[in-house]
Amino acid sequence: MKPEIFGLDLLSRKVPELLKKKVKNKRNPDKWNWKPANPHKIKHIKNIIKAEKKKTNYAALSNYAPNDKKQDLVLVFAMGNLTYGILNNLEREKIKFVYIDYPQFILKGFVDIEFTSDKCCKLLRIEDITVDLDDVKIVLWNPPKFPFPLVDFEMIPYKEGRNDFLFSKRWAQFLKDFSLLLPDDTIWIPGKQTVGSQDWQNKIGEYNLAKNIGLNVPSFIHTNNKETAYDFIKKHGKILLREFSTPPYSFPPIKIENIKDGFLNNLQASPCTFQAYIEKEFELRVILLFDKVFPCKIYSQESDLANEDWRVHDDAKVKWELTEIPKNLEKKLFRFKKKIKLNWCSIDLIYSNDKKYYFLEANRPGAHYWLEMFVGLDITNEIVNKIKEIIR
Repeated sequence: MKPEIFGLDLLSRKVPELLKKKVKNKRNPDKWNWKPANPHKIKHIKNIIKAEKKKTNYAALSNYAPNDKKQDLVLVFAMGNLTYGILNNLEREKIKFVYIDYPQFILKGFVDIEFTSDKCCKLLRIEDITVDLDDVKIVLWNPPKFPFPLVDFEMIPYKEGRNDFLFSKRWAQFLKDFSLLLPDDTIWIPGKQTVGSQDWQNKIGEYNLAKNIGLNVPSFIHTNNKETAYDFIKKHGKILLREFSTPPYSFPPIKIENIKDGFLNNLQASPCTFQAYIEKEFELRVILLFDKVFPCKIYSQESDLANEDWRVHDDAKVKWELTEIPKNLEKKLFRFKKKIKLNWCSIDLIYSNDKKYYFLEANRPGAHYWLEMFVGLDITNEIVNKIKEIIR
C-alpha cells in the first residue's frame, strides 16, 4: 500500500477554489478599467471561436499534393484556438501546408512506411490527401488529446484490457518515432515532440538551468526531509507549495504561512517543492519566437482576486500591455530558450518590490490566443511571417 502523501488536503481544496472564483464584466470591455486592443472580439469571442472551430473541424485540410519534385511543406497538427489563424495565414501567403487532427487521423488515416532494398516510402494518407514525409520542412506541433500520454507508465494489462492498451501504445509510438522519419533539417515549432509540449516541462531542473545562465530564481527547496523543509519555511515566512505538474494533472501554487505543529507530516513519502513568496509590482509573460521577443506586462496587483495568480483572469481590472525588458535579460532568456531546445516559448517572470526580475517557468509554447485581443499581438501572423522567411 502506498503511503499517504503531504499536501493532498491542500491541493484537493485549492483547485475548486481557483476555478470557482467569479469575475465581473469578463466579456464587457466597455466596463474595464483599461482599453484592450480588440474590444469587439472580446465581446463576441464565443461566436468567433465557434465559427473558427467549425472551419477547422476536419480530419485533414491541405493545399498540397506530392509530385516528383521536392517541395517545402508545413505540417500542422491541431493547435487549438490558434489553428484557424495559422491555416488562414498560410493560405493567404500561398504556403503549402497539410493540417492533421491526429485523433481523427487515427480513426480515418493510413500510415505507409516501407524500407526495402528497392523502395523507400514514407507516406501518410487520409481521405484524398497524401503526405510525403520527405517534403516536410516545418512542423507546427501540438500534442494530440489522444493517445495520451506519449509516455505511459502502465503495466501490461490483463487480457481484457490489452486491445485498448496496444491500440493507444502503437499510435503513441508512431508519434515518438515521427521526428526521425522527417528530413534532418526539419524545423519544429515550438520544438520537437519530446520538448515542445506542456507534457515535457521539467521545472525543477529548469530552475537550475536558469540560475546557471544568470537569471534570478525564487529561493526554493525540493525535499522530502521534514527538518530541512521546516527550517526553510520558518526562514522565509510566506511560501508557496509548487506542485510542478503538467496538464491535465495541474495544480496551482498554494500560498502557505504560519504553519502549525504536524503540518509537514507525511512529507517523507515524496519530495515536494517549497518556494519563497515574492512580493511583486507586476508580472510578465515574455513570448520568444525564434529571434523575436514580445514582453507583455501584467498588472496583476490591481486585482484582489488575481494578485497571487493572474490566471484567475479578472480581465476588467488586470491590464495587459506590450512593454520592454532590459537587453541583458533578453539575452539570458534567449540563452535559456536555446538550452531547452525550443523555437517558441512563453516565459513567466515576476518584477519584485526590490526591483528584480525573477524567472518562474517556461511554457511550451504557452497560451496566446487572448494576446491579439488584449495587446494586438497576432502570434499566428508572426509565426507565418517566420515560416515565409524560412521557406523563401
